[in-house]
Amino acid sequence: MPKLRRPITNDARIRDRQEMLTALDRGEIDLGTAIRRMRRDWTGLSQGRLGKIVGVSANTPSAIERDPEYATVKTLNRILRKFGMCLTMTS
Repeated sequence: MPKLRRPITNDARIRDRQEMLTALDRGEIDLGTAIRRMRRDWTGLSQGRLGKIVGVSANTPSAIERDPEYATVKTLNRILRKFGMCLTMTS
């Protein structure tokens, strides 16, 4: 089993989050890509481990990272809350 990476610092996570939010707003990345980056770069967790922590099947994070339209808002928020975020809608 591969070792987990050391989580990034709070300052680095804040900068990375702002960059991701900007990229999401511009349509440069989708939500699945953002979740993958947070999972790998911020925590080093595998998809299966994230699923277990969040309380979804091991396949769910994988499916969401490939196609975020697969997920319900409830499931997305369960995952995003683990990263200190939530899904919102703005006009």
